[in-house]
Amino acid sequence: MTLARRSKEKAWPETVKATLDGLLRVLENPTRRRILERLARESHYPLQLSKELGVSQQAVVKHLRALEESGLVSSTEEKSDLGGPNRRAYRATERFSLQIDMGPRLFHAEMRPMAHAPSNVREYGWAEDMLRRARAEDDPRRRVRLLGETIRKLNREIDAVEERRLNLLRLKDAAMGEAQGSVGDVLASYQERQVLYFFLEQGAPSLDRIAEALDLREKVVADLLRRIEREFPLIGEA
Repeated sequence: MTLARRSKEKAWPETVKATLDGLLRVLENPTRRRILERLARESHYPLQLSKELGVSQQAVVKHLRALEESGLVSSTEEKSDLGGPNRRAYRATERFSLQIDMGPRLFHAEMRPMAHAPSNVREYGWAEDMLRRARAEDDPRRRVRLLGETIRKLNREIDAVEERRLNLLRLKDAAMGEAQGSVGDVLASYQERQVLYFFLEQGAPSLDRIAEALDLREKVVADLLRRIEREFPLIGEA
């Protein structure tokens, strides 16, 4: 069984300050989610958000501060159109996908940055072409119509991908259930079973990664893997 000693951490944009746990704490508040929904469309002032959401301006400012501290929004000071004091405008800043998958035999939660996704994949060439056509259009009305067509087609593509992903997750849940039944007939040790389940999911994870995920010492993990391999000698080829 071949194991790398150290795993590479996923690189994140420097502007992302939120960990997964921190992000979940920030987004558990429904008002903050409603604020982000509006900021995703255009920048807003606290007073605007207060009127739209039916929440006091003081509460809105408090939520905006939490979102800004987490790195999800940024703000700039702008002059008032009416000659009053300067106003602070807020806008959403980060691009990532938050995924939480749960089933009787699976659980996975992860933040994935969109900034690292390839932008020139041939599969998405049609969307790049439509965006170029829209950018080249001088008439703003025609440009908006082209962009609307692009967005709706992208939504259909995203829905199709999500449907396929849900079907794959259902099959994975079923496969893990079969694996758990088979493993339980061979391995009596709880720790051995947990290490094997992790190994089945990850293929060939590093020793430190298994230890961190299962809260075990690396020496203990190495010993467990040697014992597991006696029962499942081909597991190292996963």
